[in-house]
This record gives sequence, C-alpha cells and structure tokens, in this order.
Amino acid sequence: MRKFFENVQKKTARHPLLSCFLTAILLNLFVELLSRRSFISLAVFVGTRPHIFLFNACIIFWSFSLLLLVRRKLFLSAVISVIWLILGIVNFVLLGCRVTPFNGADLRLTKDAMAVAGKYLSWWHLVLLIIAVAALLAALVILFRKLPRSEKKPSYIKSLIFVVFSFMALLGINSVGKSTGVLANQFGNLAQAYQDYGFSYCFANSLINTGISKPGDYSTEVVREIKEEEIVPEEHVSAPFVVENRPDVVNEQGVAVTEKTPNIIFLQLESFSDPLKYLHMECSEDPIPNFRKLMEQYSSGYLWVPSVGAGTANTEFEVITGMNLDFFGPGEYPYKTVLQKQVSESICFDLKEIGYHAQAIHNNSGTFYDRYTVFSQLGFDTFTSLEYMTGYDTTYMGWAKDEILTEQIAKVLNSTSGADVIYTISVQGHGSYPQEKVLDSPAVRVTGLPTEGETNAMEYYVEQIHEMDIFVGELISYLESRDEETILVMYGDHLPSLNLTEDKLENGDLFQTEYVIWDNMGLARTSRNVEAYQLGAYVMDKAGLKKGTMFRYHQAYLQKTSHTAEEEETYLNDMKILEYDILYGDQDVFEGDMPYEATNLHMGVQPVSINRVLLQNKGLYVTGWNYTKNSVIYVNGKAWETNCVSQNLLYAADVKLKEGDNEITVSQVSDDNIVLSVSEPYILKQEKKDGSEGS
Repeated sequence: MRKFFENVQKKTARHPLLSCFLTAILLNLFVELLSRRSFISLAVFVGTRPHIFLFNACIIFWSFSLLLLVRRKLFLSAVISVIWLILGIVNFVLLGCRVTPFNGADLRLTKDAMAVAGKYLSWWHLVLLIIAVAALLAALVILFRKLPRSEKKPSYIKSLIFVVFSFMALLGINSVGKSTGVLANQFGNLAQAYQDYGFSYCFANSLINTGISKPGDYSTEVVREIKEEEIVPEEHVSAPFVVENRPDVVNEQGVAVTEKTPNIIFLQLESFSDPLKYLHMECSEDPIPNFRKLMEQYSSGYLWVPSVGAGTANTEFEVITGMNLDFFGPGEYPYKTVLQKQVSESICFDLKEIGYHAQAIHNNSGTFYDRYTVFSQLGFDTFTSLEYMTGYDTTYMGWAKDEILTEQIAKVLNSTSGADVIYTISVQGHGSYPQEKVLDSPAVRVTGLPTEGETNAMEYYVEQIHEMDIFVGELISYLESRDEETILVMYGDHLPSLNLTEDKLENGDLFQTEYVIWDNMGLARTSRNVEAYQLGAYVMDKAGLKKGTMFRYHQAYLQKTSHTAEEEETYLNDMKILEYDILYGDQDVFEGDMPYEATNLHMGVQPVSINRVLLQNKGLYVTGWNYTKNSVIYVNGKAWETNCVSQNLLYAADVKLKEGDNEITVSQVSDDNIVLSVSEPYILKQEKKDGSEGS
C-alpha cells in the first residue's frame, strides 16, 4: 500500500498544479451535485454557466495551493478533500430540512445547533454520527502515518508567493465579476444565489462578507440630506383616539407624556402559515379559524420575511430594528455578529422615550441566538425565557406549547403601570416534523400528499398550528377582558421546513407569511403587504406614533401605496446608507453621538428570591418565590443538584457544608449550563448540623 502511495506521489509531483486542478474539478462536481440534488440540474449549470463553474473550481484549487508549503502533500491533500466533501454533505443534509443552504453564518450557530440536534436527529442518528466522526479521525491518523513525505524540502518563499498571488488573483476576478454583473454584489435570495453562482463561491463569500459594506456615496452631507428630505417629522404621540392626561408617565428626559399610549404586543408565531393555501393537499377542516376571522375583521396582509424554514432571529431583527437584512452578508445573523458588541436603534429604544416599558418573552431557552445578551443591545428592560416558566406542556418533539404565553403576557402587563411594548416569540410550531405516525386522532386530517411519511409530517405540523390558533383565540379573549387599549400584531416568522415550493403555494412566494393587527380601539381596517422591516413602522403609524430614525424613514415611504422603480431604488439605496451609518458609520443621523446605551437586562419579570433556608438530614431546603426546574441552589458559588418541588420550594440532597459556607443563592441556569440570573444572597448566620434551621 505504501508503495502505491509513493507511486501516486511521484506522478503528481511531475504535474502538481494540473493534479490539483483536476482534483478541484472533481470535488466541485461533487459538491454542486449535492447542492442541486439532481444530475440534470448539475449538467444545466455546467453547460450554461461554465465560467461560473470554473471560478468555483478555482476557489477549491486555491485551497490545494497550500500543498506547496508542506512535505506531507498527499496527507494535506486528503484533509482538504475531506473538508470540501464534508461541506458538501452538510449542505445536502441541511437542504433536506430547510431552503437556506449551508453558509458561514451556520458556523456561528454551532452552539445553538447542538442544543436542538435532539429535536431533528434520533438517538441512532446521533450514534451513527459519532461513529462516522470517530472513523474519519481514525482514517486520518492512519493516513498521516502511512502516506509518504516528500523528500524534497519545499521552497517556502516561492510557494508562499504563489499562494498569496493566486489568492489576490481570485479577489481580482471576483471584483471584475461583480463590476460587470457576472457575479452578484448581494444575495437577496441566498438559495437562488447558490444555484446561480455555485456552492464554493457563495460559501466562501458568506465566510468573508459580513456586516454592511460602506456605500460608495456615504457621507455626512448625504445622511443629513436623507434625514431632512426622506424622514417624516418626529412626533411623540398624535393618535386620534387619545385625549387623556398622564402626568405619571415621563420619558427618559423627564418630560411628562400627556397623551394616552396603547400597549403594543408583537406575537411572532413560529413557522405559522395557512395550510388552506397549500395547493398540493387538502385539510378536513380549517386549521386556523381564529386567525382567519381576525384577518377578515382587522388590518392584515402578506409579510415578506428574510428566510424560509429557519432564521427566526432574522425576522425578529428586521421587525425590532426596522433594518433590511439584504444589506448584510449572505445568511448573516446580526445577533451573532454586530449586536454582540454594538447597540442598535430599535422600536424598544424609540418607544421608551415616550414612557413605554420594553419587554421580551420566549417559551424557549434564553440562550438561543444569544438573546439573553443581545436583547440588552436592543433596549429591552426584561426578558422572560422558558427558564422562568412553570406549568407548560410540550409537543411530541419537546418544544413548549404556546398556550403558556397568555399567562406570561399577563404577568408582563401586570408588572408595570404604564404602557408596554412586548415582543413575544413562540416556539410550538418549530420543526422537525416526524414522518412516523405520532398522532392517533389529529384534529385536522390531511389528504392528497404522495407518501405516508409526508402526510404524517404535515398532519403533525397542522396539529401544532391548530393548537397555536386556539392559543391566539384565548389571548384575544384575555386582552379583551383588560381595561387597557392594546394593539396586538401577529405573524408567522417563516414558512415551515416541509419541502414547500413556490408552485405549491397559492401566493407563489416562499418568503411570504401573513400578519394581522388586532386592536380594541376601533382603528381603521386596511389591507397591505409589507416587508418585515416595515412592520414596526406600519404599526406605529396606526397608533399615531412617529418615533425613531428607521421607523420614520419607512413611514415616509409607506405614505404612498405604490412607487415607481426609481423611487424604490432610491428608498433601498438610502436605507442602506442609514443602516450603515447607525451600525458601522459615524452616526451622523444622530449628529455623531449614538443616543442609546445597552440596558441592564433583567431576566424574568418576577424576581427569583429566597425567604428561608433549612438544613435537615443532610438536605438543604430553600423556600422563596418563582422557582422553576431551571433553578439551582448555590452555596458559596458551588452548584448543588437541585430538585424543584414547587414554585416556592427547592431541595438539594446530601449537602455537606464546610466551615464558612454561609452564602446561599438561587440561579436560573439554562440547559446548556449558562447562568442567566442570580438571586440576592441569603446569609446563614450560623450553621447547625443537628437538623435544625439555619437563620
């Protein structure tokens, strides 16, 4: 075997560049086949866009140029080939679950992906994956030992020059391609971009291209011109239905707000859609009668969202900030990039200026998408995640059911005396959707699908959104019972990952969900399709609120119901300038001084606290308030395995306290072992080991 590899090395050494290029061609064919999932589609791509195909091969070829720098050329060649094969296979697997291809942003979501892997992979899938990884590592170790080294020492300087030169050549080709229109400057539709420009190019682009590139015409003067000419004047409150004086509510500048402001609740419904608009199947009855009735009675329409089958946080980002994700890098999640360190204008910051309290609710882990830190950059005051909830049921796949959210919204509304803006994120409709039969008596039967597996998956999905629709009805009933003027905005964050295609949808658009704006104030009913980044501005306009740079910019554009192509182009170009200025530029729109600071985000609206501590039979009993299954007892900073007996009692067995162990705290800890909050400490004045109380 070793002699065989030595012969291979000798032959490749005669024509190293040609060997690498041919290998790159073969790898490119393989990853493109996996990306397109069709030999015919691959043939069409190679035949109609050969220059794009070769450019993708050149990107792979450049990775092989690193062989010039080492002696173990065959081994490094095997490693590079395996990496490209893995990228192609991962993309193939992901495309079976969602529409968005594998991209650089997914690498930043590794922690989040691990947290939900059990919802998509069965235990034997995970076992096979572990075996495959172990086998791959073992194979690489064997190859490292068996594959021969080159006897000739590399010419490091010449080789490095070639590597750098070839990389610069790729950048040059990329620049020329973009300037001539052969390659795209931005990917409005990431899935289509992978089909048009190839996997290797798009994936590499997503790794390098993050954030918003500086617009060519960006300047202080241009920003000021946009501010003066394209943004509606700021008004604190001007809703026609308000005449009540509220001297008890002041804005951050200490100015009394003299008009009444309604509660504004955003309810982002996970994967929520209308199955009656799926053309390839039929339902035995209407799965979402409450939502449909609301759409008939209140303002509603289609909502363009930035992703399909996944990407909840990006729909969220657009709605909260009023910013268009098209200007960011391909597939980028701002929650994982710019918002890790940078504060952003948001509907929270803007409404807090007129007395609102900004609250977030999510019946899933607070660490998902780093919301527990990112929400402070968006101006939220509190965030109630699943770690602070009790008494909820879960779906077959383990997601918390949405019915718990009515209680959580009530707690938030009752926690303040003024107006609230509440962003609620549901999770019940989340995938995956099992193809085995898990429902004995579904409320809605599905027919017309070609396989039993597809029928089972669709019935499971329909069952979840049917229950979500029941929750919507219950929430409306609760809000109607309150003596507070309220606007409730409900919409799906994206379509489900159920292999939907445009020809299967009544509206023919994979990037459209539906929204409805319920209110108890008699607002005029309108019907309009809007982008997710326009939704906040549209709602604020209905409430008579003219606040915030991005939101007032959209309000100016939405004053007209139709626009020319030139007006739309100007709108998008200037929107990019504003977004760049706020997040990456000089903040000229704020006169060079960012007016917002990250908030001191409180997890949960009801504090977790300790009332009393009892030591008995080596057990530690802690009584207090607002405990959940995620509550953990800490003694002098050390965690003890904790059992939540009730919302008022925690118990830790076999606790051995040492001298000086006198500080007891209760922390809310996520399933991925991140401490979200810590209670005020309870100090044991003395330790008693005879089974009596410590006080």
